[in-house]
Amino acid sequence: MISNDFEINQVTQEFISEVNNKSDVDGISISKINYSANSKGDEFPTDQYEMVVGKGSLVYDSDSILRDTENQLNDSTTNYFDDDLHSIQDSKSLQDESQEEIQNQGFLLDDGIYYPEGGLKAWIATFGCFCGFFACFGIGNALGAVETQVQKYQLSSYSSTKIGWIFSLELFFTFISCIFSGTYFDRNGFKAPVIVGTILHVGGLWGTSTSNDYWEFILFFSLFLGCGNGVLISPLMSAPCHYFNRRRGLATALSTVGGSIGGAIFPVMLREFFKQTRENDSNFGYRWGIRSIAILNLSLLMLSICLVKERITPIAPVLPDNSFRTKMNNFIQVYIKNSFDANAFKDKRYLFCVIGTIMGEISICCSITYWGTYCISKGITEADVYLLIMVINVSGIPGRWVPGYFSDFIGRFNTAIITLLLLTFVEFFIWLPFGNNIRNMYIISILYGFFSGSIFSLLPVCCGQVSKTEEFGKRYATMYFVVAFATLISVPFSGTIIGNESVASYNRFIIWCSATTLVSAVCFWISKYYAVGAGQSIRF
Repeated sequence: MISNDFEINQVTQEFISEVNNKSDVDGISISKINYSANSKGDEFPTDQYEMVVGKGSLVYDSDSILRDTENQLNDSTTNYFDDDLHSIQDSKSLQDESQEEIQNQGFLLDDGIYYPEGGLKAWIATFGCFCGFFACFGIGNALGAVETQVQKYQLSSYSSTKIGWIFSLELFFTFISCIFSGTYFDRNGFKAPVIVGTILHVGGLWGTSTSNDYWEFILFFSLFLGCGNGVLISPLMSAPCHYFNRRRGLATALSTVGGSIGGAIFPVMLREFFKQTRENDSNFGYRWGIRSIAILNLSLLMLSICLVKERITPIAPVLPDNSFRTKMNNFIQVYIKNSFDANAFKDKRYLFCVIGTIMGEISICCSITYWGTYCISKGITEADVYLLIMVINVSGIPGRWVPGYFSDFIGRFNTAIITLLLLTFVEFFIWLPFGNNIRNMYIISILYGFFSGSIFSLLPVCCGQVSKTEEFGKRYATMYFVVAFATLISVPFSGTIIGNESVASYNRFIIWCSATTLVSAVCFWISKYYAVGAGQSIRF
């Protein structure tokens, strides 16, 4: 807030002279006000302030954002601004235009927060998140390659349902740990959770490389790697939202495309390593294949730590004392009691967005996990299986970018609904009847990779569209906390459907995946309906 001793009369002439120097931020006209250094209190670290005329807020773009209330402009001390403000508003109808723009795009009001929508720092942060997603999403997108190897060699005596629990638990711990890192990011920033996530991620991969028993895979792959990925995902997904609002779909798509590139490279790397053996050491190729990915991911995550910095950092509340008991009570309150945002589910837009995300994640996670074993059941060789998984991830690169780009123009929810319906079509009308030979599976893998990649990049953006920026990390984490329990059950359940791996069993599995995708599309349409009504032409 502006201090009481701020002498507003000293800057009246400066305001009048500068009021016509306008720019646009998120479709809202802004008048830049240059106050001299001696006109402000020492608590103001910058000499340029911006008044968002259409919303009546004072903000400045620094490491934090100061905001004034909407009544500030109507205060008696600022009445002399009225003539200038009214002339601007009358000439361009700024307030009406800004509100109409917000309604058309479906953005929630963010209390006058200014977004750069680009610039060197913004794109460096986006690239840093790209590197992080290359590591954590890359290994997630290569689960099919790992599952095929483990089921055939390391754990060949176990059923597909029991092996499915390894990957189900990995997804469970990934999603459930998101909630803590999301809350920590909202309050403290980017680096600390990413450092912790890097240690768990790399340690989990290294332990997996030495695993031969079932419990070892549960410990290192499911628990350590899963928790590491979960701690990483929330900060990586939330950081670009600090720099982008209007172009958030594009920024998120560009950062998450790293996961598709990693998912394309890792299966090829693993295939080449898995073929290598040494005398009396059949696991030589497997061991060093996983370790090579661990070393590469360590480098990428360290680069992400160096490049990404949060822009909007809320001020943590001051504790009454520094005693251990007070700190522990605060920790329990913030990271256990308040981490799960149960009140968010009262918002029906958010509720159905979460349900839609659950169904979409179930469909894609189950399909990707059992893609390799499905192909082998159709007589496709192991070498071709790895290539098919690579094709899925390569086609996911434009799949993440193209819809993400157009979502900023036609609406994030509209794009997600269309993409989910197209994925349902691919699953039910192409994969189910024609997925019986390698030529058709290459075509299906291209289509599936494109549309599934689109969904992965659009789901968090849809969550952000019904959440304020300062709440996004917490809401995103809450959403995936619920998703965690769904995936915990769904992957082994899919293994039960597959059962003896007969043609009829796999057909039922494909129908199951198609149905969950369709339900996801319906839920996102309901969420959009509660937000803006049934009009399909509304950009939302």
